[in-house]
Amino acid sequence: MKPSLMWLLLICFALFSCTEEQVVEKPKKEWSIEHSIDFNQELHEREELAIEIYLAHHNGLKMTKTGSGIRYQFAQNNKGSGDIAKTGDLVKVNMKIELLDGRICYETDSIPDRFVLGLSDDESGLHEVLQLMKPGDKSKVIIPSYLGHGLLGDSKRIPPQSILLIDVELLSTNE
Repeated sequence: MKPSLMWLLLICFALFSCTEEQVVEKPKKEWSIEHSIDFNQELHEREELAIEIYLAHHNGLKMTKTGSGIRYQFAQNNKGSGDIAKTGDLVKVNMKIELLDGRICYETDSIPDRFVLGLSDDESGLHEVLQLMKPGDKSKVIIPSYLGHGLLGDSKRIPPQSILLIDVELLSTNE
């Protein structure tokens, strides 16, 4: 064996033996129901705090809180008449959906939104508030993420885990 080849093999052996690392496997943590419960409770508490801070900085808002966590306030000049909207009604609404930081996500243009109350993919929190309104009523609504678009957002304009501020006007039912 030539000395240069022997040196080359010796250097290669030294390099590879010095750079060998021991791989230490970390124990894998399985996601459990308890982790999910803790995560959801923490998310809920953070959202409640964010809403309370928002309301403290907007002291002109005197909102009513529902059992599900929605806050709403009817406009002072409501002209609502007729029957309160109910599940299954075809409703026509004007609305503006924004985040608590003021970023507008969606806004009704010249054509009002139409959907069947309680049977569409719109925010379930919005459906709950519309069932408190009569045609002609206007309301400002704060909807926690779990009653809006949840953990994932809408993959378009509403980010994950977003609390929504909605100005809604119920134009008509069953048209």
